Amino acid sequence: MKILVVGGTGLIGSHLKNRLREEGVTVNLLSRKKSKENNVFLWDIKNNYIDLKAFKEVSGIINLTGANIAKGKWTSKRKRILYDSRILSTRFLFETVKKNNILIDFFISSSAIGYYGTKKSSLIFKEDDKCGIDFLAKLCVDWEKEAQRFNELNIRTVLIRTGIVLTKYQGALEKIKLPIKFGILPLIGTGKQSFPWIHIDDLIAIISNSINNKKYIGPYNAVAPVAYTSYLELNTKIAELLDKRVLRVKIPTILLNFAFGKLSETLTNGNQIAADKIIAIGFNFKYKKLDSALSNLLVKN
Repeated sequence: MKILVVGGTGLIGSHLKNRLREEGVTVNLLSRKKSKENNVFLWDIKNNYIDLKAFKEVSGIINLTGANIAKGKWTSKRKRILYDSRILSTRFLFETVKKNNILIDFFISSSAIGYYGTKKSSLIFKEDDKCGIDFLAKLCVDWEKEAQRFNELNIRTVLIRTGIVLTKYQGALEKIKLPIKFGILPLIGTGKQSFPWIHIDDLIAIISNSINNKKYIGPYNAVAPVAYTSYLELNTKIAELLDKRVLRVKIPTILLNFAFGKLSETLTNGNQIAADKIIAIGFNFKYKKLDSALSNLLVKN
């Protein structure tokens, strides 16, 4: 099998392409820079160019493209980059496949739990619940709309609404544990806000399963099947595993707003997300509890 992975050099993409190659899958990648590597093909959205050899004999496309949501303050310029890197990229892929009559079996696209919005709610959000109204929700809604256009071509389309991904290196966990290493536990907001997480191994397994299992259709929440994990609980557990005594330091909201802009709303608010649908289709999480996930990522063997 051959699969085209878009966004294959990012955090999730790097793990995914390694997993697929271990399974004997040939992985094609799209890159905005010329490369001498085999199976790496050039594309340039601004100039409406894509090397069509990238699609030769591929069974499907996995779309992970998008600028880092958590990087930098959400200025108007940054929000445009976040939006265009997802919506325009996905639109360009669809138009290319349609225009050139490229035959593929599936299109799997990233999305995010930001779809449900950051406004505090007592709901435990499921896939058929209404979307939010803030910037991140609009981004996810429009992103999914572009991905769902592949349905028009009778291509099985899967949307992975990803929670906060926990990995050993890089990503959210790396940033969260840094101050804890120095004895500081930054208390953002009340600390009680929900922190819907997923271990990288489980996320990669979900994507991998959705390739071959034709029952995977439409949106799925990719979060660990725990009732509730708070931001404070996560930080406290990290401190325990690192064997660090920490001083809690409350970060004023005004400082968060200054440093992160509208991004601060996603840090101080968090909703509970249900994993029922992905479980119902037969997916078995390896890391169902925070203790086992963090132990795997933080404790040296």
